[in-house]
Amino acid sequence: MITVVVGLDSRENLVFADASGHAGQGVRGEDIVCAAVTVLLRTTMTSLAGFGPAVEARTAGRGSLAFRVTAFTEADEPFLRYAASFLREGLGSLAREYPEAVAMRIQTNELLED
Repeated sequence: MITVVVGLDSRENLVFADASGHAGQGVRGEDIVCAAVTVLLRTTMTSLAGFGPAVEARTAGRGSLAFRVTAFTEADEPFLRYAASFLREGLGSLAREYPEAVAMRIQTNELLED
């Protein structure tokens, strides 16, 4: 199972995403559920990095991808809220369609705020 934790600050800004595991829905390298999760996370991460917020990524190899927003301005907040919504909707849809393969949890933590 892929477990994804999406971290939000108190203003609903995306501050991190952390995914690990394998969906187990297909052959390694051809699993559509793994591919969908990866595309959602990578697109969000690269879009954020290209837009303005500072983003730091890490991976422990296949089956692991995480990124954290390390700095942002007030002008970045609407984009960060949209990114949070994008991940909640996309990953939530996958979790509903493939509950045995994807679990998503939203973490709100006041300590994450800048």
